[in-house]
Amino acid sequence: MKIGYILLFCLGTFLGIAQENFEVYYKEIDMGYQIFAKNGEYSPVSVEINFNIENLHSSIGAKKIIEVPATTEAHFIAELTIEDIHKSFAMGYTIRYNHGNHLQTLYDEEYAYYLPYQKGTSHRVSQGYNGSISHKDEYALDFSMPVGTPIYAAREGVIVLVEEQFKKTCTTADCAKFNNYILVYHPDGTFAEYTHIQHKGALVAPGDRIEVGQHIGYSGNVGWSTGPHLHFIVFLQRFQERETLPTKFKVASGTTTTLLEEGMSYKREY
Repeated sequence: MKIGYILLFCLGTFLGIAQENFEVYYKEIDMGYQIFAKNGEYSPVSVEINFNIENLHSSIGAKKIIEVPATTEAHFIAELTIEDIHKSFAMGYTIRYNHGNHLQTLYDEEYAYYLPYQKGTSHRVSQGYNGSISHKDEYALDFSMPVGTPIYAAREGVIVLVEEQFKKTCTTADCAKFNNYILVYHPDGTFAEYTHIQHKGALVAPGDRIEVGQHIGYSGNVGWSTGPHLHFIVFLQRFQERETLPTKFKVASGTTTTLLEEGMSYKREY
């Protein structure tokens, strides 16, 4: 039988954009504990759990990253079993978590993205990959477009998060916290973020499934911005930062795909 335990304080930290609908919890069993996760987000969430235990055996070792599927109520993570019932034991853990599968390395590198604006229109890439203004060491694109320009989905997926409450605009990095955006999870495990959208400029909500070419919102000039534009990135999520990815786009009539270049204008005719 159990002769005593010490429950250590369980710490949780998230990184990047907050996951308000994610938690790790435990249940007591006859010979120890079972650890579970509840993920109410619309994408998988990776959790890194680091155990601090005494006289308990962990079924997954001392530290491990676990991918928890989207909208999961009770995802089993680990079982902690008492090793010697005649001795006291202690259980505790710390966690950190974020959207996506942080162990993923493969994705669809050949996917041909739609230009994220209306058929028959053309927009200039005002800042391209590794741009000198705010894209250093980042595969990000800025499309110059007036406030209120319709934004169209570059790829199909599910809406994970929408932020559209902000109105403030400024030109320094500390204003990034005022960015409005739409975050989309793609079928291959990548994400796309459409940033600087207009105040109340989203036409979608978390949980919506969208098709490529669907009208999802309106561009703006909100947050860290030097002028009206749409900031677009595709990435794999990591705990410390995003791993941004180069993406090919359909241009002109859609029969040709290319990496977009800074300073060039591209018309969508499909």
